[in-house]
Amino acid sequence: MKPTPASLAAAVETFLAERNIHLTMGGEPTFVPLQPDAPEWNNAAMGEEKLGYARRFTRELLKIAYPGGLAMQVFGKWYPGEPLPRWNMLTLHPSTGPALWPAPERLLLDDKPGHNEPEAARSLAKALAAGLGLSEYLIPAAEQGERKTAAWVLPLDHEEGKKGKWMSDQWPYNSRQPVKLIPGDSPAGLRLPLSELPEKTLKRALTVEVRHGALEVFFPPLEWEPFRELTAIIYAHVDKQDLRELVFCGYAPSGCGPTVEKFSLAADPGVLEANLPPCPDWATYQRCLDQMYATAEAVGLRAIKLHLNGAIQATGGGSHLCFGGPDEERNPFHRDPALLASILRYWQHHPALGYFFTGQYVGTGCQAPRIDESGTHAAYELELACEALEKSCPDPEQMDRLLRNLLTDSSGNTHRAEICVDKFHNYAAPNGKTGIIELRAFEVFPTAEMLGLAGLFIRAIIARLAAEPFREPMRRFGPELHDKYFLPGVIWDDLKKSCRDLKAHGFDFKLEWLRPLLDFRFPVRGELPLGKGGALTVRQALEAWPLMAEENIGGPTVRMVDNSTDRLELALSDKNLLETHLLLCNGVEVPWQLVGGKPVAGLRYKCASGWPALHPHVPIQAPLLFQWAKRRGGKVDAAAFYYYWNPRAPIYDGRPKDLDEARSRSEDRWRVLPEEDIRRKPSPAQVFPEMRFTLDLRRHAH
Repeated sequence: MKPTPASLAAAVETFLAERNIHLTMGGEPTFVPLQPDAPEWNNAAMGEEKLGYARRFTRELLKIAYPGGLAMQVFGKWYPGEPLPRWNMLTLHPSTGPALWPAPERLLLDDKPGHNEPEAARSLAKALAAGLGLSEYLIPAAEQGERKTAAWVLPLDHEEGKKGKWMSDQWPYNSRQPVKLIPGDSPAGLRLPLSELPEKTLKRALTVEVRHGALEVFFPPLEWEPFRELTAIIYAHVDKQDLRELVFCGYAPSGCGPTVEKFSLAADPGVLEANLPPCPDWATYQRCLDQMYATAEAVGLRAIKLHLNGAIQATGGGSHLCFGGPDEERNPFHRDPALLASILRYWQHHPALGYFFTGQYVGTGCQAPRIDESGTHAAYELELACEALEKSCPDPEQMDRLLRNLLTDSSGNTHRAEICVDKFHNYAAPNGKTGIIELRAFEVFPTAEMLGLAGLFIRAIIARLAAEPFREPMRRFGPELHDKYFLPGVIWDDLKKSCRDLKAHGFDFKLEWLRPLLDFRFPVRGELPLGKGGALTVRQALEAWPLMAEENIGGPTVRMVDNSTDRLELALSDKNLLETHLLLCNGVEVPWQLVGGKPVAGLRYKCASGWPALHPHVPIQAPLLFQWAKRRGGKVDAAAFYYYWNPRAPIYDGRPKDLDEARSRSEDRWRVLPEEDIRRKPSPAQVFPEMRFTLDLRRHAH
């Protein structure tokens, strides 16, 4: 029977189950609107438009995936320079027991203002306090300098071990002297003056208020069972009073356990990030992706960005793959540290795993640099750490100490690494002990099917490494890493080797399944017919944009990247074509290397001006002129221009309106020239030890 992704996935899951390997997987697809013009779709993290999309996304998700779930707005990381903690739209869906929130129509899941009056907050707050038997502790809160009640505050906690035992505390405020909220634009629960309370006072509270017409209920920190009980109490009063347009916010419950599925939409710079729940197998992972993409499409979000010049690329945010276990006892990396060592060795051997699934921007300054991009000694040190994982079976804390100072970027950032252990057993982070290995060199793909295939490929590799440990010494790529493995033809050849290896271990992943991913990540920029059935194909390649020196521009010190260079791959359909002809680019002869039996070359050139940037003396070298010339006499038989930017005007008239217009702009940048009897004497290419596969046209600028 012809293998399919589904049949391969079944074989992988059977293999893992037979060996009692519980390997969970998740991810973080990112989405943007088709016209992402607001600041939160470019550089800012939060914005009203993004919050509206997140609420509508959640509304649709409750319909198709999580009926009976509760949607709430929780708050996550708070970065320097940002006025508020970043929000997350969290969906909680218990797989057992009654529905957590049976009436999604009572929630405000849009960016339109609600219609509640302050009386709704007073009525609900008094009913809740009475229902909990805590009426004497309910107090009003007001804004600074105001007497009018802005919110109602109920100090609230649940006494551990006693079901239904709710407790409160007397705060030094009353109706004549209300709580004075800290100035701001966040929910009242985040603006309580907790530092002013007496030392032994209970410092957590439920708040109820009307903001922007929405009836907001702020949850204090609670364990799962009390949280569920409180939600049921709130629902009973909301249903009795026929209240609508509610927004639940505050703290997510802790200790939910495996029976509660969590899904969140996070405010991240430039994108809306969907955090999938841990999936026990690939089929569940694919189902989650299908739901996410269908929901995103329904609310007007997509997993691509249309650039001004027609380039169609990923959203720019991460879409990392995460692997772990259902709990600490069954975590496969806790049980077998050597499996993690095999992953580290295998990934280092195959640059394609770090370059094929990521975006155009790679190298030392990117979000997920390879270990051997951070220093010449890194591969040696990682090899030493892998030996410790393989021989001494360290516990999770020792594993963290072994790897956290190696798996970083060049500045020591533990979160920016191709293979990130920042959440594996990091005792210094609140969510750092999850047992997760995060593969960060992944970006989102346009369809759920494409992203699912990427996940299946990686899951199959991990199964193969569980079948037979990979103990090969680290490879010392040196300059060849960027010179050679930035070219899609070389990357494809490396993937082919991994597919052969998978088949040898019983996992027949077909390389052609990844062809749509290749065409999206490395699109064809142009083709030039060369006669006798031959052709030159120009594809997008990868480029390492270097970090510039630190600059102080009146605020915090920043570092920018130089994105003024671009790299293309040139490929000939037949090596015999070179017997009679040669290819010139801007008059320089292109040198070739054979990859898979066909001539391939990289071309690096200055595509745009920018500051700060390396080599300001080099002028812009676009458009590129390709000429196919006879070796004898120099007659040019075919030629084409490749424009990095608009060939018709200095600017574009706004962003492409749709995919068709984007493709039209992209195709317009490749122009085959009419036949013309031109004779051209080629300039010989300068070849350097660091650049055997790639012609750096900047060395020929003058």
